[in-house]
Amino acid sequence: MRRRVTAMAAIVTLGGALAACGGPGVDQLAAGPKAVVTEVRNGDAVVLKSGQVVRLAGVEAPKGDDPFAVQAREALSKLVLGREVQLMYGGARQDAYGRALAHLKLAQGGAWVEKTLLEAGDVRVHTWPDNRALARPMLDAEARARQRKRGLWSLPAYQVRLPDEAAARPFGFQVVEGRVVSAAERDGAVRLSLERWVEAEVPREAEGAFASSGLALADLPGKLVRVRGLVRPGSGEGLMKLDHPEQVEVLKESK
Repeated sequence: MRRRVTAMAAIVTLGGALAACGGPGVDQLAAGPKAVVTEVRNGDAVVLKSGQVVRLAGVEAPKGDDPFAVQAREALSKLVLGREVQLMYGGARQDAYGRALAHLKLAQGGAWVEKTLLEAGDVRVHTWPDNRALARPMLDAEARARQRKRGLWSLPAYQVRLPDEAAARPFGFQVVEGRVVSAAERDGAVRLSLERWVEAEVPREAEGAFASSGLALADLPGKLVRVRGLVRPGSGEGLMKLDHPEQVEVLKESK
């Protein structure tokens, strides 16, 4: 049986523009309005007194019948329900469903809600090409919870997957660790093949963002990486789309 690498790996920082700044935090972002939270719909969406629905930027919570969905919703409720929050913007301000996209800061005390949830293991980091702000400190907060098996990280459903495990269930948001076997141009994209049946596709239009972050795709073969995103069925394997560099962490193996 292959050995998992999480315990012996250290993250090599790969940052976007905001993530590369010294001591990044929620106060770096553009300040939006303040409002009272009157409803918590799930672990990453709230409703304000105005009726505006806000999707928490940069994180993904279990929902519906997923394991830990109830606990994630309760955790967010304890933090924000009935309290005044300030919306903080670091990218796109609205999603395709008309919801506001924002980081939340408690008006009293200034706590950054996403970071608090990540450190408790109530959510996972899930950034997007148009909403990538503060990825580095969020990944660091998630890593602390994962190492301590807090919250959802204590459950088998949310363990970091080996490539063959991800390919066996090629659906939904997953975090996968494996070694890059090859990187090759194919059909207008760069395909990164991970050992044992997972491929990660970097569209041509995203290559510039990877290059500007200092992540050279051609240098990845032989490297151990942690990638995250939506896994879907491919040609006999799992396929993950990587459209921004914050989805990739290069891991340094212990000697």
